[in-house]
Amino acid sequence: MTMKFINPSENMCCDDVISCVFDFNDLDLNVYKKLGEVGESRADDLAQKINKERSTVYRSLQKLTSCGLCIKKTNKMATGGYYHTYSRIDAKLAKKKVESCIDVWYQSMKETIKMFDT
Repeated sequence: MTMKFINPSENMCCDDVISCVFDFNDLDLNVYKKLGEVGESRADDLAQKINKERSTVYRSLQKLTSCGLCIKKTNKMATGGYYHTYSRIDAKLAKKKVESCIDVWYQSMKETIKMFDT
């Protein structure tokens, strides 16, 4: 898990915390927010809405999915084949995930600092 340093004396917002905890860039945050606005969506539709390439948005969706903030659903087409749609998890569950990551990171740092003198 990677966490960026955020100066506590600065005014932080939720975006700062999420970016720090999950190592998100601006695009990842933008995709996350847009997905919340539009609901379940395909990568290509989402790419059009934020004016980015589908492959670029897809990489952000993969990142969101891998950290558990997004759900990927496989849908079958009537003519054969399939496509994927993505949706955000519930905000309360997302908050719990962020808090859990912070707790794990904190405990890891506490354990590591015990070895500081050696």
